[in-house]
Amino acid sequence: MKPPLGEHVTHILLAEFDIDKGSSLAHQYPEPTGTDEHLLAELMLPDGAHLRTEDWTVFFLNQSIPDPNKISADLISDCSRDNETPLLYALNLVRTRHDKEARRGAVVKAMAICTRHQYLHIYKPVLLLALDNYFQDPSIECLASLYEAVNSMDCKYMPIFNANEKAILRASENKDMFEEKFTAFENSRKHMHEGSSFSLNDDESSGKGLGIINENIEGFGSGDYVIVSEEEREKLKRGTYIDLAPNLSKNKDRHFFETKVEYNGIKLPIRVPLTVNPEEVGDFSLIKLITTFNPPSPAPFNHPFHPHLDSSGNQTQPIILLLNALLTQKRIIFLGQGHPSGDVANYVLSACAMGSGSGGVLRGFTERAFPYTNLTNVDDLLKVPGFIAGVTNRIFEDHSLWWDVLCNIDTGKITVSKDIATPSYGTKLDEKPEEGIRSPSSKTESWGREKWDTADNEFMAEVMHAIQHHYGETAIRGKFQEYVQRFVRLTALYEVETFGSTKIGMMPENTNYPGILGTGLAFQDENSKHREFAANVNRIEGWRQTISYKYYQLDFQNYLKTRNIKSFDVHHQVSKLRMLKNMTEQEVETLFKAFINSVSTDEQIIEFLAYLPQNQGGLFPIGLGLFYPLKTVRDNTIELFIRLNNHATGNKFIQSLNCFQKIAYERQLNQKQEKQQQIEFANKLACSHESNDPNLEFMDF
Repeated sequence: MKPPLGEHVTHILLAEFDIDKGSSLAHQYPEPTGTDEHLLAELMLPDGAHLRTEDWTVFFLNQSIPDPNKISADLISDCSRDNETPLLYALNLVRTRHDKEARRGAVVKAMAICTRHQYLHIYKPVLLLALDNYFQDPSIECLASLYEAVNSMDCKYMPIFNANEKAILRASENKDMFEEKFTAFENSRKHMHEGSSFSLNDDESSGKGLGIINENIEGFGSGDYVIVSEEEREKLKRGTYIDLAPNLSKNKDRHFFETKVEYNGIKLPIRVPLTVNPEEVGDFSLIKLITTFNPPSPAPFNHPFHPHLDSSGNQTQPIILLLNALLTQKRIIFLGQGHPSGDVANYVLSACAMGSGSGGVLRGFTERAFPYTNLTNVDDLLKVPGFIAGVTNRIFEDHSLWWDVLCNIDTGKITVSKDIATPSYGTKLDEKPEEGIRSPSSKTESWGREKWDTADNEFMAEVMHAIQHHYGETAIRGKFQEYVQRFVRLTALYEVETFGSTKIGMMPENTNYPGILGTGLAFQDENSKHREFAANVNRIEGWRQTISYKYYQLDFQNYLKTRNIKSFDVHHQVSKLRMLKNMTEQEVETLFKAFINSVSTDEQIIEFLAYLPQNQGGLFPIGLGLFYPLKTVRDNTIELFIRLNNHATGNKFIQSLNCFQKIAYERQLNQKQEKQQQIEFANKLACSHESNDPNLEFMDF
């Protein structure tokens, strides 16, 4: 029976450059990856590696491109195939050491770590040490010791966040968000170190109350639940100095899990990011991508108009053109002539994140990404639809048949190929729209010729303003996630109005209030709705033909089955509270009653809060109910805020209310409590009269 691969790192690779043989793969530990050795050597020893002392790069293994027409709705079988040959992320370090005794005066070696985890950048420190050791002792034992060290990294107590929890944590600057998911583990570990008899694998402890589960995901944990109740914690404190010891968990940033790797007697601190979305790989910079290709005064494009790319004509912002190319699955190349391969790789990883909505909306980009490639891999590259590749050889620029969009990182210029395919619009020739349903082709013809909408330019102006005012990487990623999510919801509305239904958006039959509360995207008025359709219809048609669209159909149908709030469309209601001014009293009253009826369990509260990110105002739109004329709306808002305040995560949202809403909440809460006390007093007084007990009449209530 074949031994299982490491839970963190699956393979260690070592490549060398020989003046006679060229690039060659020297070692694969503990077993071959199954990828062609010559290809691995070419990826690990990129062009021009001998010209620089050091170069980092990233490449992927086990990439498989599905046929869009054969993507099955059977999610279970898809997952099983992924588990057989999982996509591996490889972090590679190539180093050149000058040696007068060596032929041509230098020795070039490269070492790579292959892992299932997207946060592969955490292994950089240990990979540096390991390659240094290999230069001194070039043996397989060096790879074996590295393999053992990284797979001994202790992540047993690392909490695994679901998508809603990640969304909350990413949008919050609060370092102790979800603190309760860490403290139980940390206290348990501390008690174990102190010789406590407390068992971490106590079968009676479920951990569900705190939402703490150490699932067997990507090699982490064994599926056991871990929890320390307050009563048990107090028992363990007796006779110890725990109360006097400093709280080491304070001031820790809960966006990360802190652990360590011990290699050759050196303890290397490791911070594992906990909010990484599926299409985010490595420590790329989206801000760098934007600032490189979006100059302060971009020149108009002079290529022939392309419906999928030029959403604002020749005045389309360069970054928006790139985003359109990503959404409509165009072949994209990032060229960095003479640059380290790590530079172009980071641009590719940034593009994958941007096109997928920071990894939180769409998927299918990384499986078509080649962070670094070269001429030896051209034939395989051209077989991949909509590839996203990084190259350092200028020959690619001269072959416009190989690509649709080329981004030159030296000049910051984006070029559309003169040989790019012209798209077809609307329904196929043999398809006829049903009676009463407008044809998408006719709608495309009319919308596509209307005046260009300026929403994209306004969006990019907002992004550039945020960058210039030093907003962080997370904030910029959040803006693109919101942008892509709105585009997807707009596509769903387009399908409803064109075909009568959609598989990527909420339909009225998916809710309990179809006639009153509504579903889908919210608009301030009909004019803004038509303007947004006009600017997006061409790229909508382009996206509907892509792999990421097929994936999103599956993902959304799975979401409908697994969501916790099933009675209404949370995003639609929050959007209405943010932007609409003329909601009827019946609609507002029904909405806040729906909040009360549908947001009560831990899972429902977390899902509800995920639609109210703190970096976009948090509970502010819900807090408007505190000032609504109808008393029932104000009472329901207070009741909802009480539930949130009693929840560990919701309490942090309540504390972040603006002063105006917080004062209103506290004032109305006090009034409600005083009224309740008066009612209780009156009831007790009535009981005293009925019982004719003189003692009760004089009791101090």
